[in-house]
Amino acid sequence: MPTATAVAIPPMPAAPTPATELDDSALAEATRALDAWYRAHLLGSGTGPHIERGEPSRTALILVAARMRELKRVRKERDQGAARDAFQRREAQRKADNEARAQVGRPTREADGTLVYPVSDDKLGELGTARRAFRGRKWKFNRADNGSSGQEYDSLRAAAGALVWVGGLAAEAAERQRQQEAARATVPDGWELADWDDLTEFDLIRTPAYGKAEDGTLYPRRWRDPLEVRGVNRLESGAMVISLAQAHGGADPLFVSSQEMKDVGVLWPVGRTRPEPQPWREKLRVRMADIADDIETIRRPFGSTAHLQELADLLARLERAHSEDLFADLRRVETATGYLRVQVGDTAQPYAVREINSWAVAAHLKATYALEALATDPDFAWAVAAGT
Repeated sequence: MPTATAVAIPPMPAAPTPATELDDSALAEATRALDAWYRAHLLGSGTGPHIERGEPSRTALILVAARMRELKRVRKERDQGAARDAFQRREAQRKADNEARAQVGRPTREADGTLVYPVSDDKLGELGTARRAFRGRKWKFNRADNGSSGQEYDSLRAAAGALVWVGGLAAEAAERQRQQEAARATVPDGWELADWDDLTEFDLIRTPAYGKAEDGTLYPRRWRDPLEVRGVNRLESGAMVISLAQAHGGADPLFVSSQEMKDVGVLWPVGRTRPEPQPWREKLRVRMADIADDIETIRRPFGSTAHLQELADLLARLERAHSEDLFADLRRVETATGYLRVQVGDTAQPYAVREINSWAVAAHLKATYALEALATDPDFAWAVAAGT
C-alpha cells in the first residue's frame, strides 16, 4: 500500500507583537490572516494542506483559539472605550449647549438669606429657579412645577443648564403625549369607531396595535389591516374574545380583557350595516378546515409539492368563503384529494409516505361527502343555482 507523502503545512501567522500594541488596521489584518489560516488548514472543507488529525491538530487549534481570543478581547475593549468616549463627548456637548441656552435673571433674596435666580429658555419659557443657601457652596434648582433637582451642582451655570435639560425632557414628553392624544382621535379614511356591544360575526374590523402613553394609559400606535370577524364571545367578566379570520384560513383570537382596551376602540367601515347571519359560511369553514388539517398532516412526511401547496391555498380560500363558483371549487378539492390519495397509496412510495395513506383517504372521503352534503343543504341553494 503506498505511503502518504508528507505535506508541509504553512506556519501559523506569527504573533510576535502583543495584541494591545497593534493599531486598529494591524489588529484587523492579524484577525483576518489567522481566520484564513484556520479555515484553510484545520477545517475539512478548507483548501489545505490539512494538519494531521490527532495531537497536531489539537495543538494548532488551541494556539489559534488562544490568539483569536486575545485579538477579539482587545478589539472589544477598544470598541467599548470608543463608545464610552463618544458618549462622554456627547454629554459634555449637551451640558455646554444647555448652559449656553440657560438665561439666568436677577436674583431675589429670601428671608433666610437664600439667593434665588430665575431661569428661562427662549424656546421653553420660564423653567424655574436656581438657588444657593446662604454662605453655601453647592447649587440646586427647583422646577416651575415644584419639582426639585435633588442633585447638587458646583456652579449656578451648571444648575441652570441642568434645569434647561430637564425642561427639554418634560417638553418632549408633553409633545409625545399630545401626539398620543391625537392618535386616539384619528382614524383612517373610510373607518369609524365601532360599537363593541353590536360587534358580530362577519363584521369587517381594524384592531389597534396598543401602545403605552406617557401618562400610562393605552392608545392606538397604529390600526392593523382589516380582518373579518369569525365569532364574538362575551364573557361574564365583561371581557371579550373575538375570532378573526387570517390569511392562512384560520381564526386567531383577540382577547379584549379590560375596559381600558375597549376605550381605545375598534374600527368598522363608515356606514356599516349589521351583517346578516350566514350559517352556510360556518358550515363551509368547518368542513374545509377539517380537510386542511389532513392535508397539513400529509405535507410533513410527503413534502410541500406544488400540487399540495395549490390544494392548501384553495382550502384556505374556501375557509374564508372566497370563491367565484363555490361548487366548482368544491369539485376541484374532490379531484385534487382523489389524485393525492392515489399518489400516497402508490406502492412505489417509501413506507414513510405510504403509512399516511389513511390521511389521504380521509381527506378524499371528506371532500366527497362535503360536495354531496352541501349540494342538498338549503343554506347552499344560492350557490347551487349560481353554478348551474
